[in-house]
Amino acid sequence: MSAIMKNSRVIKALIKRTSSDVDGSSSRTTKNAIETNNNDYVVVDTNNGGGAAIEEEYDDELFLRLRREALQVAEKEPMVVPLLAKVGLLDSNFNPNCKIEPAKTFEEVISRIVSQRLSSCSGGAQGNLCPNMLLQTIHNAFMADELELGHTMSEAVRADALAVVKRDPACDTLLEVVLFMKGFASLVIHRAARREWKPNDGGGGTRFAALLLQSQASSAFGVDIHPAAQIGAGVMFDHASGIVVGETAVIGDGTTILHGVTLGGTGKENGDRHPKVGKDVLIGAGTKILGNIHIGDRVKIGAGSVVLRAIPSGATAVGAPARIIGFTPSGERPGSNVDTRLADVEPLSGLADSLVGSTISKSTTDTSLSTAATETQAASVSVKRVESSSSSSSSDIMESGGSTDGDEADEKSAELPKKEATSKKIVLKDDSKKDDDSGDNEKDVEEDDDEDDEEGDEDDDKVTDFGTPARCFFAKMSKDDCMCPFSGSFRKSPKEHSKDWISHSKLQTLLIQQGCSDGECVEVFFGLLHLLPLSSPARKYGCIPADVFSKNFVDIAQEKTSLDLATCQALANGDLRALGLSKKASKRFKGLFSTLSQNKTRALSRISSASDSFSAMKESFRSGTD
Repeated sequence: MSAIMKNSRVIKALIKRTSSDVDGSSSRTTKNAIETNNNDYVVVDTNNGGGAAIEEEYDDELFLRLRREALQVAEKEPMVVPLLAKVGLLDSNFNPNCKIEPAKTFEEVISRIVSQRLSSCSGGAQGNLCPNMLLQTIHNAFMADELELGHTMSEAVRADALAVVKRDPACDTLLEVVLFMKGFASLVIHRAARREWKPNDGGGGTRFAALLLQSQASSAFGVDIHPAAQIGAGVMFDHASGIVVGETAVIGDGTTILHGVTLGGTGKENGDRHPKVGKDVLIGAGTKILGNIHIGDRVKIGAGSVVLRAIPSGATAVGAPARIIGFTPSGERPGSNVDTRLADVEPLSGLADSLVGSTISKSTTDTSLSTAATETQAASVSVKRVESSSSSSSSDIMESGGSTDGDEADEKSAELPKKEATSKKIVLKDDSKKDDDSGDNEKDVEEDDDEDDEEGDEDDDKVTDFGTPARCFFAKMSKDDCMCPFSGSFRKSPKEHSKDWISHSKLQTLLIQQGCSDGECVEVFFGLLHLLPLSSPARKYGCIPADVFSKNFVDIAQEKTSLDLATCQALANGDLRALGLSKKASKRFKGLFSTLSQNKTRALSRISSASDSFSAMKESFRSGTD
């Protein structure tokens, strides 16, 4: 007989063991409970065979789902019955030799499963972990109120389990996730270890229990997560083998990480030294993200990439070193969708014939690690190495295209075969030709030839152009950062736009002098660039028109940086007096700030004219009424 109960939160599970019919056909008619669209549940069917029914109540739908799936598996696959009974998903009717009481909650089941897996891999009762103490430790962590990125352990583990069912096409049931997925199990161990990690408590703190859990989990599952790392809810480690997460790393909610990924440091430095990964991020297999850099929300990183610089929110990056090749499609959540293809990426420059456009048209999977931009950069770096090692005279200058945001990308070397591009010397007969081709590039040579002259008067870095003490000082910037995620992505910008277009390096220099981090600079530039239409001339050169900057900078900077409102407004309006830049620092931006100031004046003039027109219309209306 079937029993149907309307309550979606409370259901009576009737579990009954029956014998076979005389003719050999199975008389067990226990069926898996089915959740319907209106949250009804078809519970179990029983017959009149021997055995007693056990009636229990549960108010946890996730736990109930595990029980249903366990019943279904037990009917079809007797080999799994001992395991299911041992972890408390079946009662003794299914396995009379098992005297373990059935679990009462989802948390209890997970504690039993994970502790049983870890202790058995560690040698059982004869190993390094006491099974009973391990079980108690994990269960206590579940019951604790301590939050990790805003979630209790119970909330996070439940979200992790459901995330795997939703995202992994090889997974059909919740039961197989909790029983067999080592990525899920390693996250459970980490969450328990984190609650044992209290190095700053009185008396020297507690660390060794957490390190023991980490060590044993690393040996058992091949996943090494430092107990101090912070991991959000709904995270999936797909396959999981070889994943390494450093001490100060952060992984946001909804992120998916494939096997072989490292979130590591860059050396022996202490303190905050590991990556900070945002929400809904997808990190492809074998990716290495190194250093205290920020990976924004909704980022997609292709397999095998080496990420050494910040990647802004909504970006798609690939390569070694990683290059940003475009914008993640609007509304897509890469961490949840787990779509590793790069075919639908919106190109940075917005042009089909650009480096990025040609890259994307050829990229169909996350295994494509050689983008056109990366090849161009690699060629230019190789040429530079030859240049630095040779003792050439001033008349034998090698032409190179490497720059921090790709403004000087060498189009000729991009057209050459790889072998030629990396070995051929291109000689300029005189220095004037090089100067003619320089344009407004990554070095941002504007109206001042010595904008980065570090040997200038040091007193100029103490006062402003108005004679007041400076508040923002000259910031030394690298002239050639081949690791920049925008390197090789844009064409060389025209020299005539040096005062009314803002390149990535120019914006970065401006913001770093205001105390912004490299990650904040990248976020602001990327946000402004995405506002430009695909057909914008400035976009193909990786530049932001001054009027777009003036109109939108304040809103984006308030969202993406820690700058206060007054500073954001002063930057948008080109107000040197309000910014307090030193003479030495402001020398780089005189032309740009003049343009921004003129934009503000024109905007105020338009507002004034509109106000005068409105007043005249209002006065005319009054006169007509009179």
